[in-house]
Amino acid sequence: MVAHDDTEIDQWFDSMRRDFKRWYLASDNPWRQSGWGSTPERWRLAREVILSAVERSGTFLDIGCANGLLLECLVAWAGERGIAIEPHGIDLVPELVEVARKRLPAALPNLATANAFTWKPTRRYDFVHLLLEVAPRSTHREFLRRILDSAVARGGRLIVSNYGSRSKNEAPIDVAGYVSGLGFVVAGSAAASERDGFVLTRTAWVEVYKG
Repeated sequence: MVAHDDTEIDQWFDSMRRDFKRWYLASDNPWRQSGWGSTPERWRLAREVILSAVERSGTFLDIGCANGLLLECLVAWAGERGIAIEPHGIDLVPELVEVARKRLPAALPNLATANAFTWKPTRRYDFVHLLLEVAPRSTHREFLRRILDSAVARGGRLIVSNYGSRSKNEAPIDVAGYVSGLGFVVAGSAAASERDGFVLTRTAWVEVYKG
């Protein structure tokens, strides 16, 4: 296991907590509370691609669930495909989790405040989704390995995504290549692009095989 400076890690998460609270809760707009500044139509184009990894019904954990909008949408979009998702989520910011609980009252027991880096799951999930930025880059190999070993059910998938930004002219990284470079076997990948080819989201997944 890679050694890390615990003080620096704690400071990193404290900074992220403050920043996300300030950025996401500055507006009552549900999309802005999820870090999205464009239209609902482009939101669906950019986020529905995550379901490329979800080919059957099951439990779905979103690490860094913010206000719960992504979970709510994924449940609805999956339902259109005949797939039933049971939503679960954790987030670093308590105030965002409270918003998520109001958005998804039926899933209230499944939503919690937690630091994903130190979180100890009490159960496993069929699908676990996260963004690379929920943990410091230097910890990614250790972090992904721990989530795979402790949170993903046998036969399940860890789904890793990275978002681009049109307004900043920033494309998402090659998630499949990055995760593979960390030593994981990538089972599949997908991307969401606009008509002109600009990539909005890249996602890749790692499977936990049934043993």
